[in-house]
Amino acid sequence: MPSEFLTSVTVREAFTQIGAITFDPSDEMIELDSAAGRVAAEDMPSAEAIPGFARSLVDGYALLVKDVQGARETNPAFLKMRGEVMIGLPAGIPVKEGSCVRVSTGSMVPEGSDGVVMQEYVRAMDDEVEITRPVHRGENIVYAGEDVSIGSIVVRRGKRITPFDAGVLAAIGRGRVRVFKRPRVALLSSGDEIVPVDENPPFGKVRDINRHTVSALVKSSGSHVDFAGLARDNIEDITEKLSAAAGYDCILISGGSSKGERDYITDSIQKLNGEILFHGINIKPGKPTIFGRLFGKPIFGLPGHPVSCAMVTVKFVVPLLKRMAGEDPGPSLVLTGLLTTNVPSSYGIEEYVRVRIVKRDDICLVEPVFAKSSVISSLSAAHGYIIIPEGVEGLEKNECVEVYPLE
Repeated sequence: MPSEFLTSVTVREAFTQIGAITFDPSDEMIELDSAAGRVAAEDMPSAEAIPGFARSLVDGYALLVKDVQGARETNPAFLKMRGEVMIGLPAGIPVKEGSCVRVSTGSMVPEGSDGVVMQEYVRAMDDEVEITRPVHRGENIVYAGEDVSIGSIVVRRGKRITPFDAGVLAAIGRGRVRVFKRPRVALLSSGDEIVPVDENPPFGKVRDINRHTVSALVKSSGSHVDFAGLARDNIEDITEKLSAAAGYDCILISGGSSKGERDYITDSIQKLNGEILFHGINIKPGKPTIFGRLFGKPIFGLPGHPVSCAMVTVKFVVPLLKRMAGEDPGPSLVLTGLLTTNVPSSYGIEEYVRVRIVKRDDICLVEPVFAKSSVISSLSAAHGYIIIPEGVEGLEKNECVEVYPLE
């Protein structure tokens, strides 16, 4: 007979145990085209100013601001047209008092100019133009180094590189970047009632939902995941499949974490000389979560119910994998809104409630999605989740709450 539940730990204690796992991620050089989604392994400074020269932000005319002070439709300023600067070519024509030079969006701003008027406010007449509005100093000009200055860090170590970061790195000429290697995660499913997704389940069996949900969450965290197989409910099969995952950086196994006569995950971990750090977190859904070390690497036993499994992955597994990928944790992106109804909760348990966001008259309303822990469609319908602290007996209608993303 398997042992009873170990004493459930609090959320704080669970994070402390998980946070105590240390690792030293290795790095590699990759092409910039593959960098989005990876984590920078070093600070990336710019060796040059971006832009390298003053550029016009509009199609128009470069001029001296003082020459068009007070200009208006009924009293335009008249300037001598001295020529045009072509995109991609040096501005060989300086702007002098009483004159202007035609420029295009992205072209170099001529020497002497301190403003550009949009062509919509200009009437051209042979070699002279009428300016029908004043221009402020620096208007419609981006100066050399205004975007990126020499020596400035454009991407810092530990930052997940975004597509926009990739654009900045391209601007400074970084065709190859140093990033941390992705953690390698082995994912197992367990349970005699589980069949692969492409099979028609016999009566009493269900398709393997957790494999695909957890795999997608792991990939989105920046890790590489391999499915290590479907283990049946016996210690020999579970132990064999866990042994085959010895070379991975982290092991996840869904199902079989609830205590019962046919749940063998803890016994298999201990049989392989692993260590159970806790079995049970004081949360709902997801209480029967296992966390330990196996082969010197972290291992999670995730609940079998799909919502419980997904919520534990979001709340506890993904943050660990991001740290293993070298990512510095940033502030959580949360929304705030007003609850549309009362939300009951059991005192003494931290509860995660799936919610939808509804906008009404510029007010953000938070609508709970009530469903049991086996109803995976509740996650698909939700925009995020709210947390009911363990010392609170529910939340009340119109209470302001924070909504956390389901990722």
